[in-house]
Amino acid sequence: MRSSLHLSALVTNLLLLIILAVIWIAFAPTKIGGRASYVVVSGNSMEPGFHRDDLVIVQTSSAYNIGDIVTYHNSQLNAFIIHRIIEIEQDHYIFKGDNNAWIDTYRPTRDELIGKLWIHLPRLGKAMEWLRAPIHMGVTTGLLGGILMVSTIMKPNQHGKGKNKSSGNFGGMLEGGLYLFGTLSLLFLGLTVFAFIRPLTRPAEKIRYGQESQFAYSATGAPVIYDTGVARSGEPVFPRLTCFLNVAFTYTILGDQLQGVSGSQQLVARVLDEQSGWQRTIPMTERTAFSGNSFSTTSTLYLCQMVSLVNLLKQETGLHANTYTLEVIPQIIMTATAEGNHISDSFEPKLVFKFDEVHFSLSAPKGQDDPLHLIKQSSVSNSNVEANTISLLGRKIPVGTIRVIALLGFAFSSSGLLLIGIRIFITAQQSEDALIRLRYSALLVNVYERDLEPDSTLIDVTTIEELAKLAERHNTVILHMALNFLHCYFVQCNGLTYRYVFSAGKSGVVEIEPPRKQIINYVNDIHENRMLTVEPEEEELFGYVINKSRTAKTELTDAVIMKKIKL
Repeated sequence: MRSSLHLSALVTNLLLLIILAVIWIAFAPTKIGGRASYVVVSGNSMEPGFHRDDLVIVQTSSAYNIGDIVTYHNSQLNAFIIHRIIEIEQDHYIFKGDNNAWIDTYRPTRDELIGKLWIHLPRLGKAMEWLRAPIHMGVTTGLLGGILMVSTIMKPNQHGKGKNKSSGNFGGMLEGGLYLFGTLSLLFLGLTVFAFIRPLTRPAEKIRYGQESQFAYSATGAPVIYDTGVARSGEPVFPRLTCFLNVAFTYTILGDQLQGVSGSQQLVARVLDEQSGWQRTIPMTERTAFSGNSFSTTSTLYLCQMVSLVNLLKQETGLHANTYTLEVIPQIIMTATAEGNHISDSFEPKLVFKFDEVHFSLSAPKGQDDPLHLIKQSSVSNSNVEANTISLLGRKIPVGTIRVIALLGFAFSSSGLLLIGIRIFITAQQSEDALIRLRYSALLVNVYERDLEPDSTLIDVTTIEELAKLAERHNTVILHMALNFLHCYFVQCNGLTYRYVFSAGKSGVVEIEPPRKQIINYVNDIHENRMLTVEPEEEELFGYVINKSRTAKTELTDAVIMKKIKL
């Protein structure tokens, strides 16, 4: 029973190791190579699904789609936000809180996404915040360590005494080897399964690039109006001083992944009334081809024509607006190749002016901070494939490498188990005595005849396993006595002697004759090298017959031939 309990404990420990490995893979934070991030909700923007002080665990994902609840880093606020994706524009994600009537002004890129919702734990955020304090973490760790140490040291047995060393299934180094290689085998088996359920390759990361636009303008003026006598970028322009606005535009491709960049471009001017929706488009240049990662173009805009156009609109339609909008738009169509993929994209930045009959003033387009400068980040799918990797302790390891390591580790640990099994099998084939010494070496004590208690009652057990159970139950040892080819094992406790005996002879067999009443005395004259016939006492008889050359059985009449063993 004790051996089976020890085996059960061994299996339990191995399973616990596997469970801990799985928990580590699932819940390890990203800062130490894991895939999980822990977020504490601090607002009400996601109610009723999420409330203040809820704990949310997010995991990195290979794809983020509309409707996913995602945590992202807002670099403007320097904060982590958990909201829902409502739209995707190129490489930018548009978020909105479920309880908000507005969308988030910040539009993060893929690199700023922390992870997708995985587990939601209501009201556990306070506990997580408390545990994050260094002093609280230290106290908690110390308490858990103390509890583990006390529970390990203070384990009284059923009699209230400390336990002796467990006999286990196999003693000494073989038991340690079995435990070690068994643990390694299970761990490498789990790693093998983990690695083989993941593909060797995955779609290559998206091809990322940027398109940059830079505007500049100038117009002649009067020295009394402008510091330099010329209206420059950022300053208002007055049609009474000049009707001509010189516009310069520079376009640049950012990133080194694109090759063979070419396309066409054209500048247009658009006059519009935002309230009514009226607009009129006027070409400023002819459509022109370009090649390379950048180009520049200039054109002159006739402002007085714009003022005349809106005045005509007022006369013909009766539409009266306080201000109108003028947009200078480069319409760019770009093509390129990257890693064998064909890329086609368009770009239409805007230089915006608000104007009336008196002046034109620079204005920033919606969602753009700098009215003269804009960078548009873009990405396209990559048709190529690359080696799939797994993040471990901050390093990305290819799945193929992990498969090889897992298979080699499993083969090594399995070979160790196989060698231990062969060693045990060979030992078991040699003799029962060697197998017993292998299994119960921690409990065995070799003794002579005189070390045994002479007046104890003798009880024979059928197997050595039963004797080992008795030794462990009574917190004692197994006494071993060897007489030539006869091996006797004893456990003495409470005035009783439990015995297991077997013959190590090649063909000899020990047979225990059923007692006529009680048989306990033996006589063996070793010095005269002959067998003695002893008259048994009236009340006590016990006999063994040992024959080294053949199996023999002696019939008991008034005497028994036996070998003396004093108890």
